[in-house]
Amino acid sequence: MQVKSKLFVSIAGILLLSFFLVLSSTGCSSGSRSAPPEVTKYARDWPLPDKDYSNTRAATNPAINSKNVSSLGVAWAFPIPGSGLFGSCSTNPIVMGQTVYFQDLANNIIALDFKTGALKWKQMYNGSNIGPNGVAVGWGKVFATVDPYHIAALDTNSGKELWRTRISDVASVGTDIQPTVYGGKVFTSTVPGAGAGNFYAGGGAGYLYALDQATGKVVWNWNTVDSENIWGNKAVNSGGGAWYSPAVDVITGNIFWGIGNPAPFPGTRDFPNGTSRPGPNLYCNSMVSLDSGTGKLLWYNQVAPHDIRDWDFQIAPILAKATIKGTPTDIVIGAGKMGKVVAFHRQTGAQIWSTKVGKHENDEQLEFPANQTTTVFPGIFGGVETPMAYADGVVYVPVVNLATDFTPSSLKTPPFTDGTGELLAIDVSTGNVLWDKQMSSLNVGGATVVNDLVFTATYEGIIYAFDRKTGDQVWTFKAPGGINAWPAVVGDTIVWPVGIGAIPSLIAFRPGATSPMVNISPESGTKVPSGDLKVSAQVFNFNVANKLGQPNAVKEGHLHYFMDVDAPTAQGKPAVTASGTYTATSDTSYVWTNVNPGTHTLSVELVNNDHTPLNPPVVAKNTVTVIPATPAVSITFPANNASVSAGDILISVKVSSFSLVNKIGQPNALNEGHLIYFKDVEAPTVAGQPVITAAGTSVATVATSYNWPGVSQGTHTFSVALVNNDNTPLNPAVVAKINLTVSAVGQGGP
Repeated sequence: MQVKSKLFVSIAGILLLSFFLVLSSTGCSSGSRSAPPEVTKYARDWPLPDKDYSNTRAATNPAINSKNVSSLGVAWAFPIPGSGLFGSCSTNPIVMGQTVYFQDLANNIIALDFKTGALKWKQMYNGSNIGPNGVAVGWGKVFATVDPYHIAALDTNSGKELWRTRISDVASVGTDIQPTVYGGKVFTSTVPGAGAGNFYAGGGAGYLYALDQATGKVVWNWNTVDSENIWGNKAVNSGGGAWYSPAVDVITGNIFWGIGNPAPFPGTRDFPNGTSRPGPNLYCNSMVSLDSGTGKLLWYNQVAPHDIRDWDFQIAPILAKATIKGTPTDIVIGAGKMGKVVAFHRQTGAQIWSTKVGKHENDEQLEFPANQTTTVFPGIFGGVETPMAYADGVVYVPVVNLATDFTPSSLKTPPFTDGTGELLAIDVSTGNVLWDKQMSSLNVGGATVVNDLVFTATYEGIIYAFDRKTGDQVWTFKAPGGINAWPAVVGDTIVWPVGIGAIPSLIAFRPGATSPMVNISPESGTKVPSGDLKVSAQVFNFNVANKLGQPNAVKEGHLHYFMDVDAPTAQGKPAVTASGTYTATSDTSYVWTNVNPGTHTLSVELVNNDHTPLNPPVVAKNTVTVIPATPAVSITFPANNASVSAGDILISVKVSSFSLVNKIGQPNALNEGHLIYFKDVEAPTVAGQPVITAAGTSVATVATSYNWPGVSQGTHTFSVALVNNDNTPLNPAVVAKINLTVSAVGQGGP
């Protein structure tokens, strides 16, 4: 561990600074050290990524507590429009007054009515973000990452884009953080990756940024890698950047960031165990303190020098007060994937305590032994993955227990379903664990304090509420999908994103919310190909039971699916329409077969066991456009422009509206045939002429993946074409193509 302080402030200086900050709070400041007016006005709501500038995630004024938590029900649910590699969301909303602002993992931004969940506006970017992204709000603007390289500002009332700033000119360096706002600036960061296919490609260094909120102009940036040639091998090495929002000390104006890991990890064939990057690899895996106005480094403390395990120290820092050896002390608390929670002196950066959390195994070797596999806990998706919470001298820590198997130059992680989770409470004055609750699934739902409760959620979709003093479980809720996001809490409402499942949604919980509800997908306005059309339903506050035709029971029944007819709503009469236009089932999905092109209405109604409508009726209705099916092929892995290791390279594809059949050389049939994979040649596209290239450059198959053996280092192109049974191209030709950089550098993850 290393620590270095560059901050020397006298007692008189602190008093003088406090005097000027008092003036600032009364309006005598230019705003260089002040919150946006909305953050001040809506301080009792959820105006910042983690509630406040200290990142406490503690809501101590809402009308939710241990006495009424058992009455929480779903008040509204809004389907999240976009999705990414890790589902549809990995962040929390911002709530100011009567508006909820939120961003999904396709970078789409929506504004909803807080009371009803009705859409106010949306700005659709339809990109891809690995997360955790999200929005910040201030000075009449919504700030967010809108693609891998740009930060934009949108008007809070309309969603209209006001400015856009590019903060990365390196193809393999991107941004996916939820920014924060303070002192006239938007604080954000880049990381060494612009997408799942090129994370930790050589040459990528993460920077911290402060942008002018009015113009988007860069005020300052700070390189989180302390070496211009990235520790001696820029072609191979990368690292740094911040994944989560910083904390801001509004008294001193200092800003605190948790910094990500170095790469490659654990190493490469030519440079095992990180030997391409000797030394501690500063400022990776560190807590750093900067002056928020200038970006000047004040101090740093590196928790894990020369990390070879992808152990980011990435969690949003928490500012707290502790009693250390009898003395009241301002501290900053950090955590990360190494499964440690660490408290530092806020002014000097000196470590005060460090507490291991979760399962630890083989986590202290300086290198991995050759010719064997070492199983390590925490793995690259383990430790503390999502934000902590703090209140009344206790920090609450969500933990993931998931291993990774390492060799000196490779890694393998089991599926997320193999992992477990925990939630711990730690005394911030001592670092001692007060209680620890075990969970059967990854705890990636963060921690959130609500009065005398602390909430969290798991990857399998269970939301928990615990008594925050004793750790006793007092409430659970089974969400309609998996959760890897965390909530905002305002008044009597918890708004929690549920991002994995048939209908990813923002779900609002309120005490006493009991009205049955139903949402359906696909959403209105969607274009879908002709053929089979699947409709999915999401039901709340209603027991879906397979009791069709049996006696009625309160809030119990099944679903009726309708196409191109109005759902009947007359009380006491069966909700039945003409044959072929409806179906009755207890399933929460139904497939309409052979749907023709055109505009179609899709409805789902909740009905009693005897098929009659509820009172009042509950119906969801969407209109979609069915378009003629067009054959398509896409390469799903690796990503375009990815950097991969030399050797065997697996190409995986997705095919739609086309039947893959093993009839090579037989007569053609409409939208039927096979695939041809190509390497380093253009796919022939002349209609009617057989697709033939040089030996060793193509292969015909019906398999949706092909492993090219022994690919050498260098730049290579890979293509896949849909072809007819007689090996001729479709008309028009259907081809997917990617470029790859093949070297000793493997692909990694955040």
